[in-house]
Amino acid sequence: MVGSGGMVVMDESSCMVDVAKYFLTFLQDESCGMCVPCRLGIDRMLEIITDITEGRGTLEQIDLLEELADTVTQTSLCGLGKTAANPVLSTLRYFRNEYEAHIINKECPAGVCKALIEYSIDPEKCTGCGRCKRACIHDAISGEKKEPHVINPELCQKCGICRSECRHEAIQVK
Repeated sequence: MVGSGGMVVMDESSCMVDVAKYFLTFLQDESCGMCVPCRLGIDRMLEIITDITEGRGTLEQIDLLEELADTVTQTSLCGLGKTAANPVLSTLRYFRNEYEAHIINKECPAGVCKALIEYSIDPEKCTGCGRCKRACIHDAISGEKKEPHVINPELCQKCGICRSECRHEAIQVK
């Protein structure tokens, strides 16, 4: 359950940890801030989820996240606070393996969390057409015409524009 009265449909291209982060960011803005459990609990849950999506998470933080979510649910005064932890608890219950992949393997299975992914070009598939190079607004792609191109990870902002422009499916996300 990620809210009340709504259904959200997602596929394997959705990162459940990032989804929890999205909802916590929304709830952080929506909280009136009157009760401490809601105000500070949402902030702290968001800090932990952010650490996880940026590759700084630990397995101990998963336990802390569950404990904090339970405390926020039990002690908040209003309906928003009492349900604020639902996205976290639901994603932990059904997609714990994604949290663990972020923490243990430092990877985002859905390829969404920018700190944990890297774009590259498969030289076997790249025809050197230059579409990706022209589309890259960060000048992170180099290469000669009709030769395989290369992405400079130092300049790449992981925006995905190059991938959407490539007609040969040569841009890979790892």
